[in-house]
Amino acid sequence: MNRTILGLTLTALATTSLLGCTKTEEGAAWGAGIGALAGQAIGGDTGGTLIGAGIGALVGGAVGSSQEQEAQQQQQQQQAQGSTMRRTTIHETLDADGNVIKTGTTTTTSSQTSDGYTGLED
Repeated sequence: MNRTILGLTLTALATTSLLGCTKTEEGAAWGAGIGALAGQAIGGDTGGTLIGAGIGALVGGAVGSSQEQEAQQQQQQQQAQGSTMRRTTIHETLDADGNVIKTGTTTTTSSQTSDGYTGLED
């Protein structure tokens, strides 16, 4: 029971300590932890644990850095492409006899390009 509580506490502390970290830092931390466990399991001594932690931190940091770069590229592409939104509204009224009368439509378009926001157009 005590080992379970200790394990859950350490896991919670490790997870909350990663809040606010970049993907590179998160990857390095997770890699170091997993590498240390693997190094201990394979080597069975402190040296194996340290080597595993070091290799895991390098690999995890590289993976996190790659994820960061991909996210930045996607964000830049989305900003450069911009977006166009178009909304069409159909105005309907109810007359005294209970009939629905369509009185017209309004179309509003807004767009954003890499030069900036173009505003609303009717």
